[in-house]
Amino acid sequence: MRFSSFPLICFCLLMAGCSSQPELLPELSIQESKKLQQEQNLPAISLFYRIHSEALSRECEESRQSLASHCQENALDASHYQAGFEGTNLFPLVMLEESGPDYELILTTASFYGPQSEMKAELLLAWRGILLKEYRYSLPLAEGLDSPQQLADQLVSYFVSDALSEGVFGSGYLARTLKSDDYEVDLKAPNQVSNFKLSKRLVYNDPLEGSTLTYQDPDFDNDRIEVSVYPIPTSDLSNLPGIIEDETDKLRKNLTSFAREHSLPPLFMSEDILVNLQVQGREINGYYLDASIESSAEPFYASYFFFIQHDKIVKFTTTFPSSFAMDFVKQALPQMQIPSESPFMSRLRSIN
Repeated sequence: MRFSSFPLICFCLLMAGCSSQPELLPELSIQESKKLQQEQNLPAISLFYRIHSEALSRECEESRQSLASHCQENALDASHYQAGFEGTNLFPLVMLEESGPDYELILTTASFYGPQSEMKAELLLAWRGILLKEYRYSLPLAEGLDSPQQLADQLVSYFVSDALSEGVFGSGYLARTLKSDDYEVDLKAPNQVSNFKLSKRLVYNDPLEGSTLTYQDPDFDNDRIEVSVYPIPTSDLSNLPGIIEDETDKLRKNLTSFAREHSLPPLFMSEDILVNLQVQGREINGYYLDASIESSAEPFYASYFFFIQHDKIVKFTTTFPSSFAMDFVKQALPQMQIPSESPFMSRLRSIN
């Protein structure tokens, strides 16, 4: 069965923690915010109000029994929190009470009014329905002095400051929490192959998307090779040729659609061609194909190689024909160490 998306799982506490003595997020210019967003690879996020928290509801009920104080749950309109997140200029999209983004933040607050007025907040950060971490904050209330938006901004600032310092939106944090592949640590690749130097490593937050390595020839800007490593998107790993055929079929459809949408000249694609390599004393079979668009204005050439290592697809994408790319592939693949199947992928395949 193919994994079209990760199944929603009911909240289970994989990692919990509380934040004490929170720090405010320093004020950043728009340029600084955009730079930080790119460096941290911050995702889209959706905000949800939880009707009640058992702990906060119990405290609220105890407060209501006192003549000197009273309590109100979720006193602020949720739109104030959305505005607070948008005001940081750090997240590409902030949605409210809508599904869509992988990351969700569930908020619950209780405002206590009395001799020591304060707002207590519980924030649950989840990825596709899996709880990553819990945050708790306490903010002093000066009744009539703080506007609802100022209070929401302060809570957002505490959370974002903690989240950035802990790296909870990073792929490494997600890998450790989910026990998925940690490509930052476990994917080994040479820094240079022939004239090509490793110029970029990208690890996707989604465990099903894996990682992409970019190699570039410093003498020729347009000569580039991308090596993508990602889990086989099926539960049945027995039919390896069929798995690669699915990948090449998907590639052909994508190339054809792209050429059609952009009204490009006729696209030529070769048949799948078998290639045999020796990798760490083992014989590895893979397939490759060439694609080209003959044009006097701007000709297009590319080649694509597909191999299977452990439970991963290893895909080479080049900006030139396979006859020039073959040496790179033959040198690079034996030097790579591909992560074996993670507990996360094993569990995922067992339920599909």
